[in-house]
Amino acid sequence: MTTPNPDMASGHVLGMTANSFSSVSLDPPLIQWCIDVKAHRYQIYADATVFGVNILSAGQEDLSRRFAKQNAHIVPDDMLMSEKHPLRMNHVVGFLACDVFDTRIVGDHLVIVGQVTSFDMDEAREGLTFFRGKYGQIGIVS
Repeated sequence: MTTPNPDMASGHVLGMTANSFSSVSLDPPLIQWCIDVKAHRYQIYADATVFGVNILSAGQEDLSRRFAKQNAHIVPDDMLMSEKHPLRMNHVVGFLACDVFDTRIVGDHLVIVGQVTSFDMDEAREGLTFFRGKYGQIGIVS
């Protein structure tokens, strides 16, 4: 998950690895994901008005691992878009730009619902998976 909002303490733009996101609605196109209210990056995403979902490709296990750690910031070589938009990472399988549609605390997590404003997919790339503690890949589907 990416946002153009910098971390106020460091001034860096942060990203994070989410273990999942899901579709909520086709009309309007809505997705959701959750962040623990105790997470280091919680306030950045709680305050965001836009965010991006970068679906990593099979060769991006290092990015997934990096953004799973605290204080993982995005470096210029990672991204393609300007600071006015959710940041699209280089070499991803897919990217969804979203406006925050709704947020609410449910238990110990903030549920963030985003309205998809644009979508891009690179059909030539294979997707990265994480299952039972191991990384893998999904082949190209024809």
